[in-house]
Amino acid sequence: MIDEISSEQLLQQMAEIRDSLSIEDTQQTDDVQQVDQEFGEVLGQLIDDVDQAQKEADASIQELASGEATSLQDVVMKMEQAEVSFKLMKEIRNKLLDAYKEVLTMQS
Repeated sequence: MIDEISSEQLLQQMAEIRDSLSIEDTQQTDDVQQVDQEFGEVLGQLIDDVDQAQKEADASIQELASGEATSLQDVVMKMEQAEVSFKLMKEIRNKLLDAYKEVLTMQS
């Protein structure tokens, strides 16, 4: 035999589910904020590293032009390192934009 369901019991169960979801949502929001902060720090560090590589390459070119640097190989190596790090950062940016667009289309 099926027990009768009262509206009060149903409302109470719905309230319990809502409260449990609110607690989980709060925890998930905190986790997401922490991940966002860590992700932002990683991207910031990547940008700083690329910027530093670019500055070192520029400085080595200036040293070579002024006659202070005698090793053409070191200059070329720094230039290649700066170029590769920039390409990596650009590819990461492109992948992030693609993922963002995909999320937007999923929400529509």
